[in-house]
Amino acid sequence: MINVDEEQASPVAATRPQRVRITTDFGDMLVELYPDRAPKSVAAFLKEVEAGAYDGGNFGRIVRADNDRGTPQIAVIQGAVATPTPHTNLDHESTNASGLRHEDGTISLPRLDGGDGTAQGFFVCIGAQPALDAGGGRTSDGAGFAAFGKVVSGMDVARAIHALPTEEDAPIDYLRGQIAVAPPVIHRIALEGTTPAELLGDLAADYWRFRVREHPTEASAAGIRSENRRLDALGDVDFARRASLCTAMLARVEAIDPAGLEMEESTTLALLRQQLATIVAAHGHDEHHRPQLFPFGFTGVPTLLAQQTPLDTVIDRDDFIARLEVIPAFLQQGLELLQEGFRRGYRIPRILVPRILAMLDSDLSDSGLRAVIASRLAPAMAGTDVALLERQREHAAALIVESIEPALRAIRDVIGSLDAELTDEIGLAGQPGGRDYYRFKVRQQTSTDLDPDAIHATGLAEVARIQDELQAVLARMGRAGDLATVAAELEHKTAPDAETLLAHTRAYAKRVDALLPRLFGRMPRITYGVEPLTVAASDSLPPALAQPAPADRSMPGIFWLTSLPEKAPLHLIPALTLHEAWPGHLMQLSIAHELEQLPDFRRYTWQDYNGYIEGWALYSERLGHDLGLYDDPADQFGLLSFELWRASRLVVDTGIHWLGWTRAQAIDYLDQNSFLPRATCESEVDRYIGMPAQALSYKIGERIIHGLRTEAEAALGQSFSLRAFHDMVLSLGPVSLAELENRGRTWICEQKKTFVDGSKG
Repeated sequence: MINVDEEQASPVAATRPQRVRITTDFGDMLVELYPDRAPKSVAAFLKEVEAGAYDGGNFGRIVRADNDRGTPQIAVIQGAVATPTPHTNLDHESTNASGLRHEDGTISLPRLDGGDGTAQGFFVCIGAQPALDAGGGRTSDGAGFAAFGKVVSGMDVARAIHALPTEEDAPIDYLRGQIAVAPPVIHRIALEGTTPAELLGDLAADYWRFRVREHPTEASAAGIRSENRRLDALGDVDFARRASLCTAMLARVEAIDPAGLEMEESTTLALLRQQLATIVAAHGHDEHHRPQLFPFGFTGVPTLLAQQTPLDTVIDRDDFIARLEVIPAFLQQGLELLQEGFRRGYRIPRILVPRILAMLDSDLSDSGLRAVIASRLAPAMAGTDVALLERQREHAAALIVESIEPALRAIRDVIGSLDAELTDEIGLAGQPGGRDYYRFKVRQQTSTDLDPDAIHATGLAEVARIQDELQAVLARMGRAGDLATVAAELEHKTAPDAETLLAHTRAYAKRVDALLPRLFGRMPRITYGVEPLTVAASDSLPPALAQPAPADRSMPGIFWLTSLPEKAPLHLIPALTLHEAWPGHLMQLSIAHELEQLPDFRRYTWQDYNGYIEGWALYSERLGHDLGLYDDPADQFGLLSFELWRASRLVVDTGIHWLGWTRAQAIDYLDQNSFLPRATCESEVDRYIGMPAQALSYKIGERIIHGLRTEAEAALGQSFSLRAFHDMVLSLGPVSLAELENRGRTWICEQKKTFVDGSKG
């Protein structure tokens, strides 16, 4: 039994340093406080910190030799709370009383000459500043300033802030020349944890706040509406800042002792390390300058926002319009990155240009961005002034016509006039640093260290296996050896029109939803809808897409379905629905959002884990067997045809970017080893050209999930629960495939001890 009084009085607890972390865009400063030397100053400062008073404040005052009007001259940076409030002045603790000195990195409280101090501001010494000590001469009363701590890490951050430009104007003459032109924001000041678990919790929270600041659209998708008026910044300085901040956070990861963590915390630490390292590596590979325009890129952001932004309230619509206002600047930054990439030697594969132009033309058409936004803003709101809503619609329409569409046309003109910036080579190997970059993309997209040659070999083996399974299905159909004929017959069994296809798919989705409690103990608290893509979008996009519900459940998820029935023959609808809707993407991501016991970054950064996300969706297609949905051999054929397609991707993607295949080789292979129409094979190959390694994630992830299931079934026998297995996989939230394997095998061992070994005992 622990004696509480002894615990509180233990020497270890008493000597444990008390530190705060100051977070800025320039990096962090870690400050050690000295409550034993300056107890009143430390207590007053921590009272402001714990109230969050400094969060959103700034380092607005910079004092150095070129602007200091006092004597003796000093060099400091001064921070202040976000909003000053009435407060009681603090009794001054002089350096004579505390024994502290104003050395390099000392943090101290400001005070008026002859008066008391305040904890609503602080300054950091740049170099030794003895003039600020008692008797140092800076104050006429000789009392100096109250030192109460010292920066123990991050003085490079303080010096960078100290070097920033200042402006001549100031509210009082004494401060002229000392006010920062762009005062660095103090995002947060908080007490630093001391145990490994506390340090990890602080870091996970800091990383998520970083993601929210740097990626407002991601924050909006996570239901953080405070960021709904901003867009991601795309300047070179922005990418450099992100890499620098992530490098610093990586150092914090390595300082955490994993031996002091529970299993879930160990997973969090591993995922933090992986995400931070990926961001740093992406910058090292110059990813932001490498052209990425098809099938997705910065030019598609306006339409994406128009489709995904909740517009249920007047404030939602005001925020959306504010975001529309900054889209032209966002597009201009994207264009500047593209042009800088050309100067660095990166090229766009020539074959992609017609597709890029077609997507821009679609956005600029009468049924494009303008129409999408008009339809989203069209619904009335009960109890809301009709005239106000109309003014919002008119404002949005004017922004599109006068600002956004001209910006998109300017980009279209640039891309349409490219020549020297284009290349006839389709693979990354032909780009500067391309082979190393492809290895990075494989790691980024699959969260594994698999070698491209090994992936290619796996793809060939999987294609052969699935071909054999297809022959078995043909035998059950009484059509052995008639593969091409059966495939052609099924391809022609389509809905007569888009409306019929939509109705059929909606009905099938409802049928699936009703069966899922057999396989899942946990179901999402938000539903989804099945909606049609526009004809223009259907022409260039896959037959189906998933748009996850926002984390705040302000609107349902959407299973987008093609409006071209020939792209979705009826025998493919079962696998498409299981993949995109429930139990695939839309269910997986909705459950992730609801995992409130996990750090926020683990619930919302699903884009970082394509192997898990796409692997689960592909695995979900096979769950039709467990649900009794594949009794019809035609549907089995459709399932295997999809799996064959994903296996072929392993061969084609590595062929293009690693082995130097031509486009014709890639198209021919996909044509011969899938049942996709030739035109679809061409668009698919172009997608792989434009998004290197992304297509690998499906099959690699599915193999790992299915492999874990097979291991569990073998180890647990009759004790194996498919519901429990699925709940375990989804309870992790988006994770790396390595961590999925680690946690999956741990779960198998725990289940074996409980149900198998325990029953024997």
